[in-house]
Amino acid sequence: MDVIVAPADLRRSKLVLETLVRKRHLVWALIRRDVSSRFAGSRLGFFWSLLNPVIQLASYGIIFGLIYAPANGRVAGGSLVPALFCGLWPWWAFSEGTIRGYAALVDQSALLKRFPMPIEVCVVAAATSAFLLQIVGFALFLIVFALLGVVSPQMGWWFVPGVVVAQLVLVNVLALVLAPLYLVVRDTGYVANACLTIGFFASPVLFVFDSLPAGLRVVPMLNPMASLIGLYRALVLGQPWPPVISLVVLVASITGLFLLAGRLLARLDGVLDEYW
Repeated sequence: MDVIVAPADLRRSKLVLETLVRKRHLVWALIRRDVSSRFAGSRLGFFWSLLNPVIQLASYGIIFGLIYAPANGRVAGGSLVPALFCGLWPWWAFSEGTIRGYAALVDQSALLKRFPMPIEVCVVAAATSAFLLQIVGFALFLIVFALLGVVSPQMGWWFVPGVVVAQLVLVNVLALVLAPLYLVVRDTGYVANACLTIGFFASPVLFVFDSLPAGLRVVPMLNPMASLIGLYRALVLGQPWPPVISLVVLVASITGLFLLAGRLLARLDGVLDEYW
């Protein structure tokens, strides 16, 4: 039986990283192109990318803060809206970045035919542009909440960019795994979207670890997004740090997905045109 990761796959994974570093200016140019095309012809532009998240955050706040009002309006030592904010916005960045990333090879097929480029560049640019738009929204509302007194600035905020980078890496390696699968089998998109829906409710977005029965706490811990959301809440709100096992799962997930991406991308080398 084939080994899971062959030496050739390791070389391809290393080549992915080297290509992204070497072509970083092209990646940045594609990111700017993607962002500008999304807001082309719109007078309010970036505002529209904030509107839907704000509506959802307000809706969840009303539902869980008023209709199902938790005891004293508190969630694990912090107010409800900030806790939701630190769960929902990182999830939106993860979800949108993943979806835009895995669809990049199909959506940008015309561009890739006219201007051949490493396919990992196209995937990473699409995933990163979608991710960064949501993270900019997160940063803006973090500042607004601080000015309104909803959250209190603390030293942990200086380390939030590190969590953002870790999440961006997770989004990109996941997109690099799904993009070749989606190009070859379009049903992958339906499966991925279904898994994202399940992942939303299996992540501590609308809850915290301590609110779960002891026997169920292991479930979200096996989700790499659980540790990231826990880190956002710990650094931004001063809530307890996520369990160590969830951090181990995050590192293992990023490593495993990166190696798997190299294996799948190697299968497309020289045969990409067959799937367009």
